[in-house]
Amino acid sequence: MQNSNPKFKNFIFIGIIFIFAFFSFYLVFENARASGTANFQIEIFYAKETHQIDTTQTFTETLSNPNGSSFDINLPADVLTSGEEIELTMYSTPEESVTTNKPLPSGKLASDIFYNISFTKVSDGSTISSFNKAVTLTFYYTDSDINGINESTLTAYHWNNSAWTALNDSTVDTSLNKVTATTQQFGDFGIFGDVSPSCGDGSCNGSETCSSCPTDCGNCSGNGGGGGGGGITTPVTSVTFSGRAYPKSTISLLKDAQIAATTIADANANFSLNISGLSGGNYIFSVYSEDNKGNRSSLLTFPISITSGATTNVSGIFIAPTIAVDKSEVKRGDNIAIFGQSAPQADIVVSVNSEDEFFGKTISDKDGIYLYNFDSSFVDYGIHYTKSKASIGNQAVSGFSNVISFKVGTKNIAAGLPSACGKADLNCDQKINLVDFSIAAYWYKRSLSVSFKSLEVERLSGDGKVDLVDFSIMAYYWTG
Repeated sequence: MQNSNPKFKNFIFIGIIFIFAFFSFYLVFENARASGTANFQIEIFYAKETHQIDTTQTFTETLSNPNGSSFDINLPADVLTSGEEIELTMYSTPEESVTTNKPLPSGKLASDIFYNISFTKVSDGSTISSFNKAVTLTFYYTDSDINGINESTLTAYHWNNSAWTALNDSTVDTSLNKVTATTQQFGDFGIFGDVSPSCGDGSCNGSETCSSCPTDCGNCSGNGGGGGGGGITTPVTSVTFSGRAYPKSTISLLKDAQIAATTIADANANFSLNISGLSGGNYIFSVYSEDNKGNRSSLLTFPISITSGATTNVSGIFIAPTIAVDKSEVKRGDNIAIFGQSAPQADIVVSVNSEDEFFGKTISDKDGIYLYNFDSSFVDYGIHYTKSKASIGNQAVSGFSNVISFKVGTKNIAAGLPSACGKADLNCDQKINLVDFSIAAYWYKRSLSVSFKSLEVERLSGDGKVDLVDFSIMAYYWTG
């Protein structure tokens, strides 16, 4: 029999909302990761080091992890016959950040920590794909790193761009908790082994310990063996955002729609923001900048899953330009000035939409200021919209700025403040999609922050809470 109880229908609808919100966040996160390769990079690591190396000499360095494990790399003298100076970058990273796109070989388990090694030439920054001599890698692990793995089968593996391959000379020393191997190739490395055959059989035997197999050996405190790692430090969970904005501009970082940190860009428009002391989990981070006129950029949003104890580095961010016009109405045939701020010496493309779309180009000056005079005789009477984006060579391209409007009419009227964001557009990107839904879903039945209350009043129902009315408004304006 069909249930006509309105409370029951409301309960079902709320359930659907929450299911949709869960998958929305997952899809947004996956899309952010997929699209990040074009404009920005997301890197997750426990520890990271860079070193400049004289290849005519031997070189040894240790990367120590917060949990007591570590990684050694040793380069012999004349590792490159050319003798060029090189830069080494190496970092440790959680297993899940690697194996999501690089699945393990069938029947293998991996240590909790993976490593990435890369080399570039100091002279021109080009990547070095291989050496003339092999380098030695030593992986020091803790018992908890290899929980459930048959320790005697541990082998070092390298990702060869299509599959994991075992390093032929890999050896394991179970008394010192280390795996040693040599390689002339670089990239991602990990230590893999077979599933422990005895854990769970009720008997503490073989290589089992209270750490590697608490089911059989009982719970224990302290840390397992392993050499070379030094003392154990408290893991720090943090996230860093870096990129380019506008010279001397203020950059704000929002965490779940609340301002979490601010900084000032340098004279070249470079900035870096860091938040530490986070708990592992899913967050919605947003970044925006404010130019020298007080105009805000469009909001860049990053739904990110944070790994506990690791640092997540989001780099290569290029904040979109700000935009403004000098007239709210321009007499047809006169020019209207379209201006704003971006990175210094950036190529600026200005778009004006009417029935057709017109594009103009200009270049920002040393302070990032740009100006484009648009001839209104090219468009008909009525309301038109404009936006801009910036690029630096072929390497960095921003998204579009906020969209602002102006009227082509019979007289000139000076512009007031631009109206950048439409109804239900919570992140000001001129689209109502899963990002806006995820931001609203986070605040569903929560106490609203001051910053979100202003969004709720301006772009949603304005009743001081996020409920089904707000989702209905969002559904009405949905663009996808």
